[in-house]
This record gives sequence, structure tokens and C-alpha cells, in this order.
Amino acid sequence: MEKTPDLTALVLEVAPKRVTTTPGHLGRAAYALLLKLIAATEPALAEDLHTKNERKPFTCSTLVGGRRQAKNERVYTPEETAWLRFTGLDASVSAHLCRLAENPPDVVELDGQLFEVRTATLNNDTHPWANQSSYEALSAPYLLSHRQPDSHLQLSFFSPTTFRSRGLSHPVPMADWVFGNLWDFWNAFSPVPLPEETRGYADERVVLSRYQLKTHAVPMKNKIAEMGCVGQAYYVILDKDRYWSAILNLLADYAFYSGVGYQTTVGLGQAQRIK
Repeated sequence: MEKTPDLTALVLEVAPKRVTTTPGHLGRAAYALLLKLIAATEPALAEDLHTKNERKPFTCSTLVGGRRQAKNERVYTPEETAWLRFTGLDASVSAHLCRLAENPPDVVELDGQLFEVRTATLNNDTHPWANQSSYEALSAPYLLSHRQPDSHLQLSFFSPTTFRSRGLSHPVPMADWVFGNLWDFWNAFSPVPLPEETRGYADERVVLSRYQLKTHAVPMKNKIAEMGCVGQAYYVILDKDRYWSAILNLLADYAFYSGVGYQTTVGLGQAQRIK
């Protein structure tokens, strides 16, 4: 029996049956949809995922596509396919995403609107935001290799990304926030823990060298706007230490599944490394 992958990124391509208008950000609707899909076969897991206060082993995107109509509205048509993305960071969620890829629902509901599911995939050749892997497979090229990893790392923040510090949100991807956040996610779910000194090393020896970023306001719960950055950021590892460079390269790759920053379960922080 084939082992369920630890890490999955499922993309659902969807379209409405008729012209449909929705709020501009559907991250919370996507979150509700994923829990509903999981609850259909494993209600206890869905309830546990919803109620746990610690880090959750999944991310959800907003609905990507359509056309902006007003400040906080998007219009979708049957002729244009939009897409949703869910990632799993452990085997329990990934098992459900694998089943959804094999047997997707015919229709999904987002904020009271129905969308036909046209494709569902975990294949990166089919969609650039889909894939599957494991913590061991992601680690092997860096932790089991003697080659010198890259000292320049580039991350693309596809959806608005922000970081929480001292109760405030900061839409700036500073190196210690980015790699510290990725370390937090990795050690929460990986069977291969990384050293606690990772955050301190990123703070002291990794610099944000340049960036091409814009800030976007995203309406969240109670219509409060969350500011996040989108675009690309470039980081340099100053001393090129092979061991620490390997860990930071690994975490940069992991961003594809874990997302980066705050509120990744409701559409923020979708990111990936650009090589």
C-alpha cells in the first residue's frame, strides 16, 4: 500500500454556471469549504482542526481569478476558470487532499455561491501551484548532501503576506520573521526537527537585500482590513556556512506548502521559492 504523502498542494479549478459576483477575498469561505469536505468522511478530524488553537496543518488560498468589479467584489463567468488551493502539512490532512484529487466533488459552495469543479490535481506539471512530497524527500537534497547550497534565496509572495509581532501586523518580509515563521511550521509538523538556533541565525546572518513588493489591504473578520505584501524578496546568507545554508534553503522550499506569515489558513501568505 502506497504511503500517504506528508505534504500536499491540491488545486481545484472551478467555474460558476452563470455570471457570479462574490466578495473580493474568499479565504474564510475556502477554509469553511475544506473543513466541510473533510467532515464528510471524518467529522472528528474536521472539528479538531477547527477548534485547535495551535498551528493548523493546512493552508487555504482565496479564489484566484475573475475580474475586479468594485473595491471588494469580483465577478466570475462560466467561460473563465478560477482556482482554489489547499495544502496539507501532515498525513491526516494530506490523505483527504489525495482523496479529493482522485474523486473531487462536482460542485463546491463559496460564500453561498456554487462553482462547478472542472479539474482537481496534485500534479505540478498540470498546475504550477500543485504538488506532493514528504518531509524526508524535501530534506534529503540539503541535509544528506555535501554540496554547497545557494547563498542567495528568492521568495515570491503570491497572496498578501504579513507577520505578527507584539500584537501588531507588519507587511514587511524581514529575514528573521520569514525564516523564523517557516521554522515554526516545520518543527510543528515535521518528524525531522531543525535546531532552535535557526531563528537567531536568520536574524544575524541573513539579510533582505532587495525586493519588489506592493502592499494590499485584505478585508478579514468583522471587515477589518489586514495589510500584506505581494511580490518578490531576495535574501543573502552572509557567511555561506554550508550547514546553515542547507537549513535555510530547505525552509525556502518548504514555503510552497506551509505558506509564510499570519492567517495562512484564510488566504494570506501563499508563497513559493523561485530558483
